[in-house]
Amino acid sequence: MKNLLLTAAFATFAAPAFAEPSCTPGTDLKPVWESIQAFEAESGKVLAFKINDGGCYEIYGTLNDTKMEVFFDPNTGAELDRIDA
Repeated sequence: MKNLLLTAAFATFAAPAFAEPSCTPGTDLKPVWESIQAFEAESGKVLAFKINDGGCYEIYGTLNDTKMEVFFDPNTGAELDRIDA
């Protein structure tokens, strides 16, 4: 029982760390290529991109030999989050 409670507690506190950002796309969206260009301007290499389930632009790539996921707001083009993969 104690292990079950510890596992449930860990899952509760760890879940927000793995959550992807959520966006609410408006009517005047920035083009995806602007987000890609911003990542490449930092010497990042884009491997793939998509619009995630939350509506944000999501770039999969490498930067300084580190694989990562980078999320951008489709309305402003601002970077929201960066996760080492």
